[in-house]
Amino acid sequence: MSDWKVNFIAAFQGQELIAHQYLPNVKTINNTHYLDFVVSVLHPEVVKRRIRSPLILQDNAGPHRHHDVKAFFTRHRWTVLKHPPYSPDLSPPDFDGFSFIKRPNKGIRLTDVTHLKTTYEMTINELNNQKSFTGIQKLPERWEKVIQVMGHYFE
Repeated sequence: MSDWKVNFIAAFQGQELIAHQYLPNVKTINNTHYLDFVVSVLHPEVVKRRIRSPLILQDNAGPHRHHDVKAFFTRHRWTVLKHPPYSPDLSPPDFDGFSFIKRPNKGIRLTDVTHLKTTYEMTINELNNQKSFTGIQKLPERWEKVIQVMGHYFE
């Protein structure tokens, strides 16, 4: 078992991962880390792609609810969609984004942070080229499933 860990923050649009950041040696992503990602990584990508009215779908984690993060979204007129509490079945990155990135690399011994980044960048580029991230498109279907099972987890 390695003694290093990397947290990963990502943002998806349509069928692509459009912004991401690696946070080595960070045990927990807090509001400062998340706000830095939104301001320094995601916002420039939104501007570059000319996304006029971003819709943000995020879970109810503490960093997402922090007043500084909310103020940024309000100031830039980004709409944050409501997310029911305790609903991982309704989080597209959880049900297809991150698993799509991890799956092709299962069983590969990543030796250090540089190796992880190189490997994941190749995977992300390939998945983006194939338009593989379909989670947001599957959201209405998954929402219907959640209603049918009355909020119980499924998969």
